Amino acid sequence: MRARLKDIAERAGCSVTAVSLVLNNKADSIPDSTKQKVLQAAEELNYRPNQVAVGLKKSRTNTIGLIISDVSNNFFATLTKGVEDESNQEGWNLILCNTNDHHKREKEYIYTLDDKGIDGIILCLAKEDDFGKVQGTVDLLNQLNIPHVMVDRFVTDIEGYFVSVNHEEGGYLAGKYLVEMGHINIGCITGPKNLEDSRDRTRGVCRALEEQGLDIESVRFYPGNYDIESGEMGAEFLATKGVTAIFAYNELMAYGVYRWANKSGVRIPEDISVVGYDDVAFADILHVPLTCVRQPVYEMGRESVRQIIQMIKTKERKKEKVLFQPKLMVRGSVSHIKL
Repeated sequence: MRARLKDIAERAGCSVTAVSLVLNNKADSIPDSTKQKVLQAAEELNYRPNQVAVGLKKSRTNTIGLIISDVSNNFFATLTKGVEDESNQEGWNLILCNTNDHHKREKEYIYTLDDKGIDGIILCLAKEDDFGKVQGTVDLLNQLNIPHVMVDRFVTDIEGYFVSVNHEEGGYLAGKYLVEMGHINIGCITGPKNLEDSRDRTRGVCRALEEQGLDIESVRFYPGNYDIESGEMGAEFLATKGVTAIFAYNELMAYGVYRWANKSGVRIPEDISVVGYDDVAFADILHVPLTCVRQPVYEMGRESVRQIIQMIKTKERKKEKVLFQPKLMVRGSVSHIKL
């Protein structure tokens, strides 16, 4: 059982009040000999303060909840590392919850974290979250009066505090680079159509082609699901459409393109060029290093912690969007087509 102040007092041979004063560094009137007995007894009993009780007394537990959509995805693992490192640096505790991209579990975890007395929540929305589901999640957080920051995925028309990336710019960087390398028959493996980050990347690609005077109707799209399997299926489909380059909207789907190419005897970049998105894991150590749009995922995780702590301390509910800028990492997966 967890050691109590009463247990320490009995072992040290003093009052519970004296124990409380010593452990809270308020023991100016307590003899040094008694202080040493209390500290020794606490150590022998492996005493740890009950953080929930402390939180109730101080109206704060210094604990943040992080709800992510898929812990097995390197993107979210990197994001979690950023959140954890910043939390540790600031002396805050972290509770990690993984929804496996299910909206129902998202809401269940919010209730669970609220029951545990957390001070705020950092939330990564599930893939299946559409406008109505996101609005329901935000309404629940507001009803429970929980400070929250949403990171990565966002919905423009819903009020809240978001930490994300300028995905339209990311799509633009990928499209512009492919056109500059001579590719006019481009295929895109998108994310789920209900996600705004995927639609933004498409807008960026189309803007890049329009600037070069190219017909955006010539771009082929395959609806992916941000996983390796849909990347593989998307590559197989787009290859039948005669594309010379594929832009996969996340790194996992780009790996799927590579897997399809290996199975099909297709050479990258000689037969088909590939651009990925995220750049959080193994892009630079593939047999053909992957050209990728990099998201500063780790930094996004740390920023979300800074914002939620500030929100908790000031009790100010911000409603704005912090957008990090993507960067194109040019490697070896795109060939140059001479026109």
